[in-house]
Amino acid sequence: MSMNNAYLNFRYKPFKFYLITFLVTCAALFLAAYFSYNENYAFYKYLFIFIGVLTPFTVAMFMIYGSGNDELKKDFINRLLNLKLIKPKYLLFILLIMPVTVVLATAISLLFGQPVGQFGISPGFSMTGPAAVTGWIVVILAPTFEELGWRGYGVDSLAKKGRSLFASTMIFAVLWDMWHWPLFAVNGYYHYEILQANIIYALNFVVSIFPVAFLHNWIYYKSNRSIPAIILFHAMNNLSMSLLQTEQSTKCITTAILLAVSVIVLLKDKSLWLDKATNTLIN
Repeated sequence: MSMNNAYLNFRYKPFKFYLITFLVTCAALFLAAYFSYNENYAFYKYLFIFIGVLTPFTVAMFMIYGSGNDELKKDFINRLLNLKLIKPKYLLFILLIMPVTVVLATAISLLFGQPVGQFGISPGFSMTGPAAVTGWIVVILAPTFEELGWRGYGVDSLAKKGRSLFASTMIFAVLWDMWHWPLFAVNGYYHYEILQANIIYALNFVVSIFPVAFLHNWIYYKSNRSIPAIILFHAMNNLSMSLLQTEQSTKCITTAILLAVSVIVLLKDKSLWLDKATNTLIN
């Protein structure tokens, strides 16, 4: 990927970006958790969850448009609107890897006595009606606003000369994981429910972030840092994990498969992941 010198010489400020993002998100989700224990304040619970989801995007826009760097702004707009950046050969991976992984994990789970009914549509999933708020947040809004923030500024801010893509992705995976943790305190939300059901399921979610982060970054850089590509991949991830009646034990199998896929991707592109001179100049 070719970039001009003005962009390459731009000095990112990852500490400032992640500090503001974490402080605002934690404040918003603390309020969401507070209101979540009273059904009369359900509106405020979802309002503050939405604010939390919106935070990475808002902070990224503040960092980009407050930078005074016109090339950085042009780069962001190009990565957001130029669909030609997406390489067709990776489009099938973007669309199919998560659905195929979930179906495969579900098929494997049947061998361990899990019900075949897992292949049915989840009764709790809806994109219409009164129960649609969570569906829209999880499948559409969260991937869109998260990736406008993470890939708009956050991920690239961690990639720099002297640090391999593997190292910067690992750092991001830890930060992205921690960013989700306050949701475990929001009564009625997915993270809260799995924590109450079994701490193993909550730990599985924490672990699953790592292979997902690696696959996200692989798609991101292989698609010329295309933001729509990664929004689509993130949306397919969330949709695949929430559409069917997948048991939590089956989601543990899903995590194992994703870890295996991540290892394959790592081994396939060793130079991409381990070359310290690569950073954001990945083709």
